[in-house]
Amino acid sequence: MRTRVTELLGIKYPIIQASMAWITDAGLAAAVSGAGGLGTIGPNSGYKRVTRDVAETGERLREQIRKVRSLTDRPFAVNFVVGAPGFDQDFSERCVQVGIEEGVPVAIVSQGSPRVHTQRLKEAGMKVIHVCASVEHAKKAEQAGADAVVVSGTEGGGHSGFDQITTFCLVPQTAGAVDIPVIAGGGIGDARGLVAALALGAEGVYMGTRFITTRECPAHPNVKQAVLDCTDTGTMALKHGRPSVTGPGDKGFTEARRGSVRVIINHKLREIMAHKGGWISWEDVLPFMVFPDPESGINPTVAAFIEGDLTNNFMAAGQVAGLVGDTPTCGELIWQIVAEAGPVLEKIRRSLAGEG
Repeated sequence: MRTRVTELLGIKYPIIQASMAWITDAGLAAAVSGAGGLGTIGPNSGYKRVTRDVAETGERLREQIRKVRSLTDRPFAVNFVVGAPGFDQDFSERCVQVGIEEGVPVAIVSQGSPRVHTQRLKEAGMKVIHVCASVEHAKKAEQAGADAVVVSGTEGGGHSGFDQITTFCLVPQTAGAVDIPVIAGGGIGDARGLVAALALGAEGVYMGTRFITTRECPAHPNVKQAVLDCTDTGTMALKHGRPSVTGPGDKGFTEARRGSVRVIINHKLREIMAHKGGWISWEDVLPFMVFPDPESGINPTVAAFIEGDLTNNFMAAGQVAGLVGDTPTCGELIWQIVAEAGPVLEKIRRSLAGEG
């Protein structure tokens, strides 16, 4: 299977494992890359404790990068989050520097302007993919020198666009507006999604939630079961970073980082919604998602994804969770998607030919 994305990244299949904080570690990334896709190391992956030390954050990343290289000789990516001044900019800058020092082959940059890191990363020899949530953002990424863009629709888990554009609408508009390769994210988890993305003009797919239930993913069994139990209506998106919001609830997000977070609806979320008369905001759930326990050093995301406490915490996941029904290895998942793409295309061909 060959597209401009596979040629650009030196991979066999146009399947990229999306970055997810804390759980997309070296083991998962190496398994995806070894199976012919592109694995990605996410923020804080491989650890269970929050650190306020910028240097330690960089060394954690360095350890994960070197571990990937000990497990596979295939290309892999590191997710660099664009830091917000006064919030996490120093951490972001240090991670970028470590990535340059370690000669990371691919950078996936998210949550901020492509003007911040793109040129420095490219000058260091990296292929740069920028994650976008609108056509305007994709154009800016191309102008800044990005080699490709991920456009993620509102179906995607975790952070997605404030404007709630669906993947089905966002991908073709972006593909028609930029000349660099487009990678589709949000709501994709099987061969049908891959074929549909290619039909919409994308040249690769970006999957996060689907990889949560793989055997190599370090997410807690409770988390994997929550994804397996999820239905088509099992998630919701919470908007954050609105310009009118100030103070702790703003989480340091700038206008460029405003958007939404898609999470699985659990008992705690229903409890808050009932108390709020059915209406809920980012500020209502922020204390349960961001701030670490001062004694344990574990933040709510770790408590959910790594420790498996889904009673008092929330976990991000995309709408594709309703399609997930098994726990394969990364290799089995990628091979299944690739193997089933042919029959999906043949079914389309027969329909177009009027063969039933």
